[in-house]
Amino acid sequence: MRFGLTVATLFAVLRFALANPLATDDQRQLDELSMKLAQSSEFDELRGKAYEQWYQVLNKYNVNIDSAIKQDVDNAIKELVFSSVQKAVNNDPAHPKVYWVDTAPRHQNWFGLDVPGGRYSYDNPDCFYRTIPISDKYTYKIHGRRYGSGPADVSFSLISSMDSQNTVASLAGKDIEYNDDGSYTITVNNQDSNDKNHIKSTWNGVQLFIRNNIGDWSQELPDTLSVEIVGNVTAEPHSEQKIIEDAKTSLKWSTFFYGYGALDFKTFSVGTNNLQSPSQSQSLGTLTTQAQSFAPYKLNDNQALVITITPGNAKYWVVPVYTVGLITVAPWENLISYNNKQARANSDGSYTFVLSKNDPGVYNWLNTTGRPEGTLMPRFQGLPASDKGAKGITIKHQLVDFNKLGSVLPNGTSYVSASERQQQVQERIAGYERLHQQ
Repeated sequence: MRFGLTVATLFAVLRFALANPLATDDQRQLDELSMKLAQSSEFDELRGKAYEQWYQVLNKYNVNIDSAIKQDVDNAIKELVFSSVQKAVNNDPAHPKVYWVDTAPRHQNWFGLDVPGGRYSYDNPDCFYRTIPISDKYTYKIHGRRYGSGPADVSFSLISSMDSQNTVASLAGKDIEYNDDGSYTITVNNQDSNDKNHIKSTWNGVQLFIRNNIGDWSQELPDTLSVEIVGNVTAEPHSEQKIIEDAKTSLKWSTFFYGYGALDFKTFSVGTNNLQSPSQSQSLGTLTTQAQSFAPYKLNDNQALVITITPGNAKYWVVPVYTVGLITVAPWENLISYNNKQARANSDGSYTFVLSKNDPGVYNWLNTTGRPEGTLMPRFQGLPASDKGAKGITIKHQLVDFNKLGSVLPNGTSYVSASERQQQVQERIAGYERLHQQ
């Protein structure tokens, strides 16, 4: 061939270039094992307690528990159980793998598997969450490669619990040193290092929780990631029974941290339709360089919640809507989230969204998907890891009659026709499929 490439070589190069960085052999093996172990009857009692916790909170705040709410809770608990198994199958620090978790069901052709959803506590359709088990007894090398300019935001968080996810050390993407080809290596061990690409492990650090946030679904890709452990390892891999026991422990604590901590304490306790000023935290799954706000919403068919944000210095942000189960609804086809690459700005640099059941014809429409009650968690990332990182970020909200929207929306609000709305949805579907197909 011209240029000295054989057909086979060219095919291999093209296949590598087009391959989904998430579609690895480790991913397939861990998905298969998770699906197998999730069928165990040993989760039945804890599953029942998770339902009890959710309904206790919803009853406490007088949520109308109709058949639709029951279905949302059912979907959430099913995914919560599967997420606990997914955490446990990659919880062996002597035999680490990279595992993509906390994502919606994969009904596409994914290694021939129909993988259930494993979302919990405010998933983000933009974010690819991956885990690597860690122990301070070992040294690890994490090999990565970014494509083009990389994801909108990248972070590696060493956490002390798979469930509360308290951060004990972290490395932000902006601080990573990349090679000319986009590759990089991060070391993790219990030693200090002057190398920028280093995370010092601690006695209580158990997992690297990695976030790759995608802003432009049509262009960006998550990084390729793999992990190796340095030196000889004599420990035997975890048995399936050990994994089930770890998953049961995870489910027990997840029910508390998410069914009480996130659902009650963080969300419903602030009051309905009451998004407050965002704040930073290092627990309950939140990122230390992130500010967030929580609130339940409640709307009738003739109401809308108008939300206006000023993102301040956030490098990346997203405004998503959730069920009372704290998960998104079919994020591949519903306009249930907008990030800073997807939303249209006001003339002053702020962004206004309309949350409603009916389509208001506004470009930044947040679709309740017919749910009169649900939850919200706007988040802002790429901030300094301090309590002053949220400075300059504002959230304002106003409950209005749907037919009076025009009187409260800012001048220059971007509207769409029916055909433009259809195009907007189709672009979302295409972007999602691009990122999630094998």
